[in-house]
Amino acid sequence: MKLRMIAAFAAVCSVATVTPALASPALASPAREATSAREATAVTAGKPVSYPFSSSATRIVLERTGGFAGTSVSYVVDRSTAGGREPLRLAGSNDFRRLRGSYLPANACCDRYAYRVTVTWRGGQRKTVSTVQGTAAPSILWTVIQRTQQVGAQS
Repeated sequence: MKLRMIAAFAAVCSVATVTPALASPALASPAREATSAREATAVTAGKPVSYPFSSSATRIVLERTGGFAGTSVSYVVDRSTAGGREPLRLAGSNDFRRLRGSYLPANACCDRYAYRVTVTWRGGQRKTVSTVQGTAAPSILWTVIQRTQQVGAQS
């Protein structure tokens, strides 16, 4: 099954071949399968080309405003932040990259927090996603918000 998925990926990307190491039966363990996708290497025109499945996030800035008291606070996570590895990994995922720019409720009333998450990836690319507390949004967004509040440097 895994070999078929890799072959399909190679066909869609017009890749000539995929490295034999990924087809090895020795990679059948679940732990090994989890890492092998990140290590996928294709060969095109005789040269190996890596296809990263996520890019590294280098910085997260979370701005939280509102609430009953109308407060404003920012949290920052970067590579030097203790415990920052998980939120940076999540923010670097393809799931996070696919998020829309905003997830806002039809009725913005009440004393809810508003969140604005700005992620910077290696290479300087940035994405900002806004939402409001209690709004239906993908779980990856709420997890990044929660983890950033837990470990981020508050300002």
